[in-house]
Amino acid sequence: MSDNTKILIAAGVSAAVALVLGMHVGASMGASAEKKNHWNTEPKICKTILDHVGNTPLVRLNKIPKADGVECEILAKCEFFNAGGSVKDRIGKRMVMDAAKKGTIKKGDILIEPTSGNTGIGLALASAVLGYKMVISLPKKMSDEKVNVLKALGAIVKRTPTDAPCVINKDIRDGIDGQKYSHIGKANKIKEELNASVPGQAHILDQYANPSNPLAHIEGTAEELLRQCDGKIDAVVVSAGTGGTIAGIAWRLKQSLPNVKIIGVDPQLSYDV
Repeated sequence: MSDNTKILIAAGVSAAVALVLGMHVGASMGASAEKKNHWNTEPKICKTILDHVGNTPLVRLNKIPKADGVECEILAKCEFFNAGGSVKDRIGKRMVMDAAKKGTIKKGDILIEPTSGNTGIGLALASAVLGYKMVISLPKKMSDEKVNVLKALGAIVKRTPTDAPCVINKDIRDGIDGQKYSHIGKANKIKEELNASVPGQAHILDQYANPSNPLAHIEGTAEELLRQCDGKIDAVVVSAGTGGTIAGIAWRLKQSLPNVKIIGVDPQLSYDV
């Protein structure tokens, strides 16, 4: 890469979504532009903590690229500055607000979500502010710290076996499909039981299939990146979970920058669930 290329690393699930950016913008020029037309839309005084979701800082990495002999510019979008501590706050807020706007949910309803933790925290935060009850189904391998945060936000947490498969017919023992014991199976069971007692009170917003997931990044994260980088991005590297972050960012950036490269990062064998 040439020395006028920028690389941006932004915080995904806990710390980073990575981007490679082109055509350096001088610090003095950027600072001057910021004074005239500040991109941050966060109010001086937040009406609620949900106003502190999004508009996360973009920070230049200096020592790491130098140590590894990387000549291009590397920037980091620090998603851990969101109110709940991760990029998933964006979709938690967006899914709840969109469902309320559509009339899918009403105040006092119970929201249920199978999660590895961060989306649950984002949803629990939004639910606490906007007036919904929250139930989280969570594999036992997830940290106690996440459980404590979820409980502090008022969520009820149901733990499930770590080895329970999320996919139907993945693991059948003695004629019993293990999927029903997973956090996804648990969420579905809780929803059915709650709606059997009071029809329509329980909902799974479903981060895996909910269009509000990528929309939060199409209209939020990607727009911020374009503003912060003056529309000059060569490539973006994004960690992948449900795929909503990378899909949303990629879709929006490709509209403005057809030649931008999109690189997804995913742990080996993460698909083997």
